[in-house]
Amino acid sequence: MLRNSTLPCFPAREAVSDGVLQGDNPIKFALPLLIIQTAVVLLVTRTMAWLLRPLKQPRVLAEIVGGVLLGPTGLGRSKAYLDSIFPKISLTLLDTIATLGLLFFLFMVGLELDLKEIRKSGKKAFIIAIAGIGLPFSGGIAVAYIIHGGMSVHAKMGPLIVFMGVPLSITAFPVLMRIMAELKLLGAPLAKMVVPAAAINDVCAWILLAIGVAISGPSGSPVTPLYVILWGAGFVVFMIFVVKRLMERLAFRVTGREDVSERYVCVTLMGVLVSAFSTDLIGIHPLFGAFIFGLIIPNEGPFAQMLIEKIEDFVTVLMLPLFFASSGLKTNLGSIDNGRAVGYLALLICTAATGKIIGTVIVALWMKLSVREAFAFGFLMNTKGLVELIVLNIGKDLGIFDDQTFALLVLMCLLLMLFTTPAVKALYKPARDPVPYIHRKLEGVQKDQLRILACVHGTRAIPAVLNLVEACKATSKKKPLKLFAMHMVELTERTSSIMTLSRAVSMQNERTLHTSFSNIDNIFVAFEAYGRIAKIPVRLLSVVSELGNMHLDVCNAALEKRANIIIVPYSFYQREDGSIENLNPEFRAVGQKVMRNAPCSVGVLVDRGLWGEDQLHETTIPHKVAVLFFGGADDREALAFGVKLAEHPNVTLWILRFVLQQDMGSCHLLDLDEVTNEHEEKLDEETLASVQAFRVEDIPEATTGRSIYYEEHMYRSSIESVLSIARCADFSLLLVGKGHTKIGYRPTSERELESSDLGLVGDALSSACWDIKASVLVIQQHNSPSSLHNRHSHSSSPNAAINL
Repeated sequence: MLRNSTLPCFPAREAVSDGVLQGDNPIKFALPLLIIQTAVVLLVTRTMAWLLRPLKQPRVLAEIVGGVLLGPTGLGRSKAYLDSIFPKISLTLLDTIATLGLLFFLFMVGLELDLKEIRKSGKKAFIIAIAGIGLPFSGGIAVAYIIHGGMSVHAKMGPLIVFMGVPLSITAFPVLMRIMAELKLLGAPLAKMVVPAAAINDVCAWILLAIGVAISGPSGSPVTPLYVILWGAGFVVFMIFVVKRLMERLAFRVTGREDVSERYVCVTLMGVLVSAFSTDLIGIHPLFGAFIFGLIIPNEGPFAQMLIEKIEDFVTVLMLPLFFASSGLKTNLGSIDNGRAVGYLALLICTAATGKIIGTVIVALWMKLSVREAFAFGFLMNTKGLVELIVLNIGKDLGIFDDQTFALLVLMCLLLMLFTTPAVKALYKPARDPVPYIHRKLEGVQKDQLRILACVHGTRAIPAVLNLVEACKATSKKKPLKLFAMHMVELTERTSSIMTLSRAVSMQNERTLHTSFSNIDNIFVAFEAYGRIAKIPVRLLSVVSELGNMHLDVCNAALEKRANIIIVPYSFYQREDGSIENLNPEFRAVGQKVMRNAPCSVGVLVDRGLWGEDQLHETTIPHKVAVLFFGGADDREALAFGVKLAEHPNVTLWILRFVLQQDMGSCHLLDLDEVTNEHEEKLDEETLASVQAFRVEDIPEATTGRSIYYEEHMYRSSIESVLSIARCADFSLLLVGKGHTKIGYRPTSERELESSDLGLVGDALSSACWDIKASVLVIQQHNSPSSLHNRHSHSSSPNAAINL
């Protein structure tokens, strides 16, 4: 391998070495050094994200801080560290790789913004956005004049004004959506104005940035920037009226994510690169071209979501941290070393915060918002994030900012980001109006009062849930049941999660699904189609939340919709061959918390496939359903639900009452209720009295067409008896209560009921081997002894209680 060392001031570094054994030092070659740099960057930024997670700050803040620590502010104080890990000769390659990652990140930012929703937002959102930009940008002009003279910044005044005004006036749309989701504000009235205003703000900021780059060029002719701006405007027009139509045709061919061809993805990625090259050729930064290309991609259909899912992990996990490192290496907070610099920092913060907040507050008060809501509005619109850092880095690369000014602006963004979340928490706490809510359970509820909140987090559970709803439909003659279908989506730092957030906000303002949205989410499409076929009202809901707090959204939705029962899926699905597929085990904890905090009864559906195999509204194939009755409030609730299912012509209900034998042998008796057994046994007998007339032995053999059968079984061990029946009988669904008054069991393990998610019997059925095909619905009645005991035993958990 030949070595080229003819340029000692900037030696050409080859990509890879021959290895240590061949006498080469890998750190002196481009690729090994880039690998080391990437590993160091990921280690530092991820560590900072982990350390700052308890503060509930967006991850971008931690990654920016990590990037700053990699530079001369932190580790970069060691010359040996800089010369070995981040030598100057390597920074060009690092910046190039980081900028390439930014191209695709800005493409995803453009994908997040829905132009149709922005156009539909109306004049109010536009006025808010302009007020939120105009005042801080005007303040930025004044600050630019002060800094230009006081800090001896030698940049041209025009570019300095733009690059000073944009960071002061911009709103970070992705960070804003994340903060609002974490604070549970997406369903609040404030979100209807904040979200579209922030999106308009984002678009305006990029237009201003393009103008700033155009007028900061090295050409001495005053006409050249005008040509650049005109060519840039022509590029945008061409993209909107020509390229957008081509991309719409391409996206229209994609009907599902499995239909996406590699050539479509290749065409799109090539479009990002060509658009970036075009704006660079014009004289505007390549990032602007990538952003515009993302903006014109149609949001209808699965195409945009699919694109993000394919590229976001590589971009956000690997490439963006390199940009934070590149930015941090240019940031020396140690340059803020005197009172004058601190004064300029205070001036920047006051100008950005005061201008943004006051401008927004004035408009918010004019729109009849309260003072607290108006100031919360202002703080939300003052959210800073990654886009501001991108603008500052472009200004630094163009020579508009010196080291001290750049450090001041970076620190300003960090401080404003730090205080946004706590300020909004302190100012805005939307009150929930009390909802008249009486029928919180199924036992004793009239037939025309059934309201079901069905929660799903994937498409697997939909057939089984729809069969439950279809069977319940027959219980209401005068007034149909009401179905609230909720799609639970985990809130992450992923851009696809942010996209789901923004679309969920737009959907919350409608009683039914948007046509543009219905093509995107297959879960909502299935529920909407069922509602039309079954002719029942279906209200579609979406909750995008962190898994630790998702149960709060579910319980609040049940409270607001006055649901009688919440149906939540279990964490696995049984395939036809009997193997178990874990859908998302972390959702199991969500179901546990819902059972502890629900304002109504809860049913956990363990789908083993047989119950949802044939849809009740499409077939006449009969389904056998069994209620396993041991006694107690939860079992009575399961019986009440089973009786409702039995009214469907294709459902036959078997009520299997288990009576404990006096001679238990080696079995133990577990007494679970906190109330007297005599009272519970009396309620059990009163409930069973209405179905005991359907005893199997009392029904003549010639009698056919019955929908309810009643049997009694003597048992010693509940688990063994239930598993035996589940294996031998051809039931497609088993209903069982979570808790029981008293129950016999064989202590084959050290497991107690308190350690079980679904109760002793429910847990045994859900964890049974593949030979059981029947699905299981474990039901907990609202305020039953088991639910109260479960809630009390977890009261020490910070997320265990919800104000109902």
